Amino acid sequence: MSGYLTILLLSRNRPTVYLDNFNIVSLINTSSSSTNTAIYLELRIQNENSWIGVYYEDPLNLTITYLQSTVSTGSNVIIERSTIKGFYQGNGEVKHIQASVVIQDLFSTTERPRRLGETNVKMYGPSKMIDFVVDLEADIKFKCIENKKSHLTMQSTVEVSDYTGTSVLKTIQMKYTSGSNDWGVWRWVLAVPLSCERKSSLDLI
Repeated sequence: MSGYLTILLLSRNRPTVYLDNFNIVSLINTSSSSTNTAIYLELRIQNENSWIGVYYEDPLNLTITYLQSTVSTGSNVIIERSTIKGFYQGNGEVKHIQASVVIQDLFSTTERPRRLGETNVKMYGPSKMIDFVVDLEADIKFKCIENKKSHLTMQSTVEVSDYTGTSVLKTIQMKYTSGSNDWGVWRWVLAVPLSCERKSSLDLI
């Protein structure tokens, strides 16, 4: 018996995540002196694999942090921790996830006049940047015989204009802070017989 061996090598890549349309809006409560802040954002998750789907285990964890410019970095304010329901993403597909949060009195009294479109250039000077950090954690595994799971963490710093309330960059690619992209390749092996020769009884005499 003779045959040939076919080995198909297919690479696997972790998803690419983009942070789109991050913006903040000042919501003034007319019944009180407090000012609420609404933050809106969209995550765009791209499965970079054209041949295999990805499972995102429940839940994915999203954290938004406000970096205060007037205090030390140790006093940064975590303003939102939320979870995103797990899902399956087919090969080459794009998933859009929208998130929003409303926070009361995010900015101090001294900061508030120059935030979120309230800037008066003559009184307070030119607009400045408000800095936020967005973190995303996810456990993923590929749709294949190998049931290997990987924990991924991504982070992005967002600069928002205090004059417009929108991010300077409309689209930001989140950077991986942990989670290897080294899954190697998936091997598919197939052995196919080409011919089967059987000697007759005369050949044995």
